[in-house]
Amino acid sequence: MRIALCSYSQKEKETALLMKLGKVDRFDNGVFCVYAMQRDGPYDAVVVMEDGARGMNFCMSIRGYSRDVPLLWISDQAEFEPQSRRMQADTFLVKPVTEYQLREAVSQLLQKTTRRNEPREEDE
Repeated sequence: MRIALCSYSQKEKETALLMKLGKVDRFDNGVFCVYAMQRDGPYDAVVVMEDGARGMNFCMSIRGYSRDVPLLWISDQAEFEPQSRRMQADTFLVKPVTEYQLREAVSQLLQKTTRRNEPREEDE
């Protein structure tokens, strides 16, 4: 599984947790993440681990490129949860996030991806 971690600062603990789930590429700019998706194909999940307006900017960059890539936004500001819905983030978590919460959230994102990619009866 390929996971994009979008964060301005090194999030060593969270990166290590995500690395247990798959290959992690870290980006400190939403534009670089979008460029990587254009060049190498979509990620299985994108995790935005940035607070407030910075996190919102990452989400806007990702959603500007793709409405389909599974998107998790993690912030220490619960009041950004309504904005996460407007940005069409699939999941929004408030820090601190436990390993279990992170694993469950990414698992749910991957299930959504699997369902999106399964052929529908009318397609067959």
